[in-house]
Amino acid sequence: MPAWSPEPVTDSATALLERECALTRTGDGVYERDLGRVWWGWEAQHGGYVTALAITATEAELAEPEQSLQHLTIHFMRPFVDGPFRAEVTVERRGRTMANVTARLWSGGKVAGLVLASYARRRAVAEITAARMPAVAPFDPDELPDGAPPALPTFERVAMYPRFAAVDGSGTARVGGWCCPHTPEIVDDRWLVLLADFWPPAALSLWGQGALAQSVDLTFHPRGRFPRPDLPPGEPLLVVLDTRASVGGFVDEDVEIWSRSSELLAQSRQMRYVHG
Repeated sequence: MPAWSPEPVTDSATALLERECALTRTGDGVYERDLGRVWWGWEAQHGGYVTALAITATEAELAEPEQSLQHLTIHFMRPFVDGPFRAEVTVERRGRTMANVTARLWSGGKVAGLVLASYARRRAVAEITAARMPAVAPFDPDELPDGAPPALPTFERVAMYPRFAAVDGSGTARVGGWCCPHTPEIVDDRWLVLLADFWPPAALSLWGQGALAQSVDLTFHPRGRFPRPDLPPGEPLLVVLDTRASVGGFVDEDVEIWSRSSELLAQSRQMRYVHG
């Protein structure tokens, strides 16, 4: 994993995600920065970017280079806005194999998010690969991105190549495709979690018009240690989203992220609050 960097951003228009995640340690377990609108979403900071900030803060406070992120759950309590951001991190337990970390995230002077993360020393024990990458047309560097993404800063930084947009009549929706950044983003936990929350929700294929969804919680599992030499900066990745039900005002979303070599890199599950 790249070393945590406290250097401030000097050019927000061209800064990479790694630079936009740079935090300053201002006290015991406290990390801060001023947020601009480089990774801006629907009237708030993009949820994947906020989660990437949480990864930066928890990794820095733990400071265990032999352990990498195994799990992170974030609960969104309020929208994250531009301006001062603060992460208050506590290492709850350090072990030889695993460590547990919590964090309170502040935005706009209020607690806006709660985080529970675990880091682990990865071991080759009882390994299997039961999942299979969906059959899709491979990424073609000469292919033109399909369709117009939402007119938001986050979407302007990544080219989208749709491969799914199917509703099969049984209430299951699948969307997604190849994502290729316009800038050489490092394929690490922060970039993977941003992509896990990047593609417009699969439920939109079921609803059509008349409903919107806002993130309530997101659980993220990287399935390896990143970055790696075989996944260079700017590498296109396949993002696949499935929705199974929208019940009681909440809709689920499961995401898989695959490499071009058909390796499962990360998984996530998200619940969203539905605005009718």
